[in-house]
Amino acid sequence: MRVTRVHLLLGAALTLGSAACQSQAAYEHDHWTGYSIGPSMSRNILGYSAEMDGDYKDFQWRRKKNIELTLRRHFFNSNPDNPFEVYDPTVYEPRPNHSLVPAFYRYIHVEGIVIGAATLAFSPVLYPIPVDSIFGTFEEGGGEEFVKGLQETARPIGQATSSLMHDALGFPETQGDAWRH
Repeated sequence: MRVTRVHLLLGAALTLGSAACQSQAAYEHDHWTGYSIGPSMSRNILGYSAEMDGDYKDFQWRRKKNIELTLRRHFFNSNPDNPFEVYDPTVYEPRPNHSLVPAFYRYIHVEGIVIGAATLAFSPVLYPIPVDSIFGTFEEGGGEEFVKGLQETARPIGQATSSLMHDALGFPETQGDAWRH
């Protein structure tokens, strides 16, 4: 039997899907039940333990920040923890909405690019696959944060479009038109 790319991709998807981040904390250490499989696989494959790490969105954000800090120290010779260097307030800022927009590079990150580069063996196009971010999106509350990021990005565009359409269609002003003069 010949193994094709589709079989390999389906196998990888099945492995990652079975290690979903839905934690069964009560059964995490009870190895005599089937409920321990998901948490055990997520702990071994992703390095995530629901008991110690809290929400997966926060865990993956901390991991991304650690990767950024490591790359910054080794490749750019910049250490924000060094008291003799300029203070950078962006290093310890709170986690923004877990969404692809307004800043896609925070969602895809280095992990997505590395996994995308690994898939170049199967396709001539780089498809960045941010596994941690996708798992965080499907976690409880992740979908709502994803939508909030979309709304945050679309709000200025919607306001500009509605005001332009308002003028173009010639609707009367409800607050007066003193601002036009």
